[in-house]
Amino acid sequence: MSNDFQQPDRVAVAAIEDSVDLFQLDPANLEAVNPELSISTPKSGDSSRSKLEEFALQRKIERLRSFYYVLQTAMGTLIAGISIAILTEVLWRIIPAGRAAEHVVSGFSALGWFLTSATVAITSTCPVNELNFNSFVHARPVLCIFVGLLPVTTAATRLWELPIPRWLSCVVSILMLVHGCIYCSPCTSYRWLPSFAVLMEVWYLDVIFASTVNEISLQEEGLGTDVWLAVHATMAFALQIWLWWRRFPSTSRFYAGSYMAITWNSSYYACRGVDLALHHKKWEAGRQLDIAVLTSFSIAVVVLLPLLLVLCVGRKRLFDGLAQWLDQSRRLQDGAFMAMLLDSYVVEVGQPWWLSEAEVASSKDVASWLPKMKGMAVGCTLSVSKTNSLPNDRRPGFLKGTIAKVADDGKSFWVHFEKAQGTREGDESLPQAEGLRGFQGEGLRGFQVHRNQQVMPWRELLDLGRRRLRCVDWASQSQELWMQSSGPGFELSRPVGKGEVIDFFVSHSWSDSPEEKWRALRLVADSFREHHGRYPTFWIDKFCIDQRQIADGLRVLPVNVMACRQVLVLCGPTYPTRLWCAWELCVLLSFMPVQVALNLLLVIPLSEEALLQLTAFDCSVSSCYDPNEELRLRHVIGTIGTQRFERKIRALGQLIWDRELTRSKGLLVDAVIGPGSHWKPGEVDSSGAMFCRTPSGVSIIAM
Repeated sequence: MSNDFQQPDRVAVAAIEDSVDLFQLDPANLEAVNPELSISTPKSGDSSRSKLEEFALQRKIERLRSFYYVLQTAMGTLIAGISIAILTEVLWRIIPAGRAAEHVVSGFSALGWFLTSATVAITSTCPVNELNFNSFVHARPVLCIFVGLLPVTTAATRLWELPIPRWLSCVVSILMLVHGCIYCSPCTSYRWLPSFAVLMEVWYLDVIFASTVNEISLQEEGLGTDVWLAVHATMAFALQIWLWWRRFPSTSRFYAGSYMAITWNSSYYACRGVDLALHHKKWEAGRQLDIAVLTSFSIAVVVLLPLLLVLCVGRKRLFDGLAQWLDQSRRLQDGAFMAMLLDSYVVEVGQPWWLSEAEVASSKDVASWLPKMKGMAVGCTLSVSKTNSLPNDRRPGFLKGTIAKVADDGKSFWVHFEKAQGTREGDESLPQAEGLRGFQGEGLRGFQVHRNQQVMPWRELLDLGRRRLRCVDWASQSQELWMQSSGPGFELSRPVGKGEVIDFFVSHSWSDSPEEKWRALRLVADSFREHHGRYPTFWIDKFCIDQRQIADGLRVLPVNVMACRQVLVLCGPTYPTRLWCAWELCVLLSFMPVQVALNLLLVIPLSEEALLQLTAFDCSVSSCYDPNEELRLRHVIGTIGTQRFERKIRALGQLIWDRELTRSKGLLVDAVIGPGSHWKPGEVDSSGAMFCRTPSGVSIIAM
C-alpha cells in the first residue's frame, strides 16, 4: 500500500488540516465543540473529536478509491496491450503470408500499441501530488514482477544487435524482478537498489538511444529518418538529465519519460512508413508492402491518440471523467457520509426538546393538561451547552422542555417540563414518566418520547437510501399539489428503476409563492423535453418522503441529493432563511470545489433580493420549522465549522449572482435549453413576474 496508508495518523491529521473542501475539518473548529457532547451511539463513548477524525480518515480513503480505480484500469490496459503484442509476434511467425492474414496481424499490432499508449495516458492523468509511483508499485509485488518481464521480453530478439545490444534492458529487468521479490516482505528494503521509477526511466532511455543508434548504423537511404530520430533521441536524453538535475519527483519524471518513449515510437513508425513507401527500406519477401506501409502509419497515429487526448482535454478533467465513469456510486457515498454525520447526533440529558402541540394532544392522558402548559416558562433548570441552544427558542405550535433521561438502548428518552404558571404544588393533573417520579418534588413533569437513536454506519445509510430512493414524474404533478406541503403526494411517486438516475433534486422553500414555483417547474420540464425528447424526473420532498416516516426520510436526505444529476434551486424570498435548504446546498458543496458544484446547479431566481441574501448568508438568521431538526443541523454545522459553512454558501451565492449579471440570461438557459438561446428581458405577466423569451417561445422566470 502507499505511504498514505502506512501512516494512518498522518493521514488523519492531513485530512483535518488541509481545508480543500467544506468537510475538511480543522482543529480550531473541533476545539469549539463541547468535548462532553457525544455524536456517537450511547454505547460507543467516542468523543466528537475522535468521531470526526475517523470520519475524515474514512473520507480520505474513499477519495483515494477512484484514484486507484484509474490506476487499476491502466494496469488492465497494459496487460491487454502486452498480451496482444506477444500474440502478434506469434501470429506473424506461424501464419503463412497472405493479404487477409497480414491485415489481421497488423490490426492486432496496432491495437496492442494503442493499449500500451493508453496505459501511459491513463496513468499520467492521476494527480502528481497524490501519486507516489514507487509506493504504488512496491505495494504490489506481482505488478513489479509483471512489469519487470517487459524489458527482457522486448529486448530478447535484440540482444545481439550491433553496435548497441540491449543488455541494459535485461539488467533493468532483473533489478525490477528483485524489487518484486524484496517487497513480497513489506518490512524489507535495500538502499542500494535504484527505485522502480528510475529503472523505468533507464529502460526508456535504452530503448530510445539503442534503437536510434542501431537504426542509423544500417546506413539505408533516406537521411531524413536518421536525422529526425537522432534529434528526438537527443531531446529525450536531455530532458531526462534535466529532470534528474532539477530533482523533480519520481512520478513527474516517470510521466515525462513515458511520454518521450511513446512519442519516439510514433516517430519511428512514421519514418518507417515513409521509408517503406519510398523503397528506402527493404521488406520481407512474400509480404505485402502496401499493408506494411499502412500499418506503420496507423501505429504512428494510434500511439499518439491517447496522449493528444490528455493534452487537449486536460489531465485533471480526464482523470475526473475516468473516475466518475469507473465509480458511479462515488457521489452516493459522499451523500452517505453526510447522512452519517447528521445521523451521528444524539440527544443528551440537559438539552432542550420541543414537542409539537399536535404530538402532545395525540395522547389522551396529555390532552387534559395541554391548556395548563400554555403558560409554561421556557427556561431549563438543567445546564445546557452553547452547542445545544437556538437563537430563538420560542416557536409557535411547540412546547419546550428538557431531556431528563435517555434510555440505555437509545430508543427513547424522557422530556420534562417545569410546572405551568399558576399550578399548585402536588397537582397530579400533569402526568409523570414512569421511573422518574423522583423529579416530582422538584416541580418537574414529563413523558416518554420514542425515537431510535442508533447511529448507522455510512454503508448502511447508503443501502437504506438506495432502497428508499423514489422519484416523481412530471405527469404526476399538478399546480394544486404544489399549493401546500401537506396533502397527497407520496403515492404519486415511484421507486427509481434499475440504472435510472433522477434528473433534478428540487431544493425550495414551501413558504415561497407556489404559483411562481409551479411556473418555474413547468418551464424546466418543457425546456428539458425540448432539449432531451422526454420530460424529466424529479425528487421533491412532498412526493418522495413518506409523511408517516418523515424522520427516516430526512435521515438519508444527503443520499437523495447526490443521487440526482443536478440540483434545481427555486430561489424565492424565504429560501435563504431556510436552514434545510442551506443544508442541501452544503451536501453538494462538501466534497467538491464551488466552481464544480456550480455546474451541477440550475438556479431559477424567483426574487432578486433572494440571490443577494445568498451572497450574505447568515446561519444565525436561518431556521427550520421543527426546532429539534434545527438544533440537530446547527450542532452538525457547528462541528464542521459555522464560518466555513457560511463562506461556502456565500461564495456560491456570489458566483450565481455574478453569472446572472454577466450573462444577461440566468444559469438555466445554457444548461437546460441549450447553448445559443437568447432572451428578451422586460416582459411582465399579470402577476408581476418578469419573463425572458427564447426564440422557441420558452419562458425563463427572471423576477
